Amino acid sequence: MAGPGTEELLERVRAAGVVGAGGGGFPAHAKYTAQVGVVIANGAECEPLIRVDQLQMASRPAELVRGLEAAMAMTGARLGVIGLKAKYHDAIEALAGHIHARGLGERVRLHELGNFYPAGDEFVLVREVLGKAIPEFGLPLQVGAVVSNVSTLIDVAAAVDHGRPVTHRRVTVAGEVVRPGTFEVPLGAPLRALVEAAGGARVREPALVVGGPMMGALGDDPLAPVTKTTSALLVLPADHPVVRRRRRSAERQLHLTRAACLKCMLCTEVCPRNLLGHRLVPDRLMRSLAAGVSEDLEAYRGAYLCSECGLCSVYGCVMGLDPAYVNRELKRRLLAAGVPRPTPREAAERVFGPQRRVPTARLVARLGLAAYDLPAPLAPFAVPLRRLVLPLKQHAGVPARAVVAAGARVAEGELVGEIPEGKLGARVHAPRAGAVVEVTPERVVLEVG
Repeated sequence: MAGPGTEELLERVRAAGVVGAGGGGFPAHAKYTAQVGVVIANGAECEPLIRVDQLQMASRPAELVRGLEAAMAMTGARLGVIGLKAKYHDAIEALAGHIHARGLGERVRLHELGNFYPAGDEFVLVREVLGKAIPEFGLPLQVGAVVSNVSTLIDVAAAVDHGRPVTHRRVTVAGEVVRPGTFEVPLGAPLRALVEAAGGARVREPALVVGGPMMGALGDDPLAPVTKTTSALLVLPADHPVVRRRRRSAERQLHLTRAACLKCMLCTEVCPRNLLGHRLVPDRLMRSLAAGVSEDLEAYRGAYLCSECGLCSVYGCVMGLDPAYVNRELKRRLLAAGVPRPTPREAAERVFGPQRRVPTARLVARLGLAAYDLPAPLAPFAVPLRRLVLPLKQHAGVPARAVVAAGARVAEGELVGEIPEGKLGARVHAPRAGAVVEVTPERVVLEVG
């Protein structure tokens, strides 16, 4: 691709504060230093109710393809693949038309996926697109690939072509709201402003889930800010099963594990990582925890393989237990005990065939979300904002270092947080012009009204 060289492209991405928008938040400039054969754009968006990425692909095909080309240039890749579900007809039409119009068919292609969960897990996506299994504890790099979310690549295009930093994020608002929609929101806007943009909640004292119903987290503070990795806000009744599962205390989770686990192995049978041949065995972990066994270190280390997709809990366990929580707890204990994450190793791949895929429609029904599985079209965000709270850590790595002081005025797009020297991190910029009213090691607060 003609234009700036690799180093200049990487610097533009670093300067703009681009991070993995799919949830991981890994700084993009660090990821694209790898040299690989293929860049995969992840547009699977398999979490129920979320519509952001499919709308991005349908409405911004040129920007997505441009960002993919830039990522290919930085990584030396000769092929770019956009992985998306076959049911995303508008996105497929828009992307295929743009790729054809630009004559990119030899370098950029679409890969249509089935409507199953978790198609967006990068281990599963790589297996679907390339027919290769990433090694245990490994990365796509080890099979010659880099995977980036489609929204990340759109941010890459804005950075390399226009020097535009990441200051806004498209977010789907769904559930018990008057008008489900997808809004382009300034970073730092409070969650309650998203609910207001969707016409308000239809239930009293709703619960907020930031992210999808499978991997999202409870947003107990309606003033918590939108960040670079916020893709969705679900508004649900406080007694909804998705909410109740997240509100179990750690003690209750462990008590239920010891009291009710049937050792049926269904959690392992539906585990996507286990089906890829990885030695993650949730039922073995559940048995060990229930029996208080501490010697099964090989199984415990397997918890590091868990993507926390939640299938074992929502779809596998007939007793309503939460093996995904057990895996998170074991990872926490292993880290506290100084047990390191193992190095990558090959595994004997198992067949990941259609009979083991969980259809998204069936998962939606199991979650009790069928009534909320509605369109969430792009809509204007017209909610007045007085303050924007900008966390200095919206990414993997170390927090940014504030470069502004209380009392200063900043312009839209101005740098407010810098990457500490020699560290892995990402820059933070002002989404709107305003006055800096608070600076701490954790955040910068702007008054923008």
